[in-house]
Amino acid sequence: MAVEIIEVECPGCGEMIQVRQEEFVDVKENPEYREKIIEGDFFLNRCPSCGDVVMVEYPLMYMDPDRKLNFYMAPEHEDDLLEQLNSLELPEAAVDAEAVFRLVPNGLGLTEKILIAETGRDDRVLELCKFVIWDQVREEWPDLEPGDLLYMFDEDGEYFVIWPSDNGQDERSSPFLCVN
Repeated sequence: MAVEIIEVECPGCGEMIQVRQEEFVDVKENPEYREKIIEGDFFLNRCPSCGDVVMVEYPLMYMDPDRKLNFYMAPEHEDDLLEQLNSLELPEAAVDAEAVFRLVPNGLGLTEKILIAETGRDDRVLELCKFVIWDQVREEWPDLEPGDLLYMFDEDGEYFVIWPSDNGQDERSSPFLCVN
């Protein structure tokens, strides 16, 4: 497993923090990583100087061989990345018709895809539903991005949550609308 150590500046104290970047996450080999991603802890790093917690998202390949899931997380990727990935020629022996390959922009998107797959839903259908909902609410919330609408579920049922990823000050906001 390829691991790279990078340094990022702590926004609290300015100290440089060493962050481990996992290039590939295989949850069959490391099942604890799945839980860390789902709980939102995987990309969090604590500053040893001041104790602040810093989120550092980076390109990551998430693989779950038992479920045949392959999710590539590429924050701030170029617009043509999906086209580039689709143009790769894979050996015929490496292609599995049942495998799922998806590109996600961030940790929330990665978590969403994992949970959708684990509930047995088809993420393509849910993406269409999200687009319809987004189209209906975008007049009321003109700054809303399509990626701000997430599929969620809990013991009470399934729903879509509008969760703005940025409030204009590079801070995450709380969800403000649920659509059942």
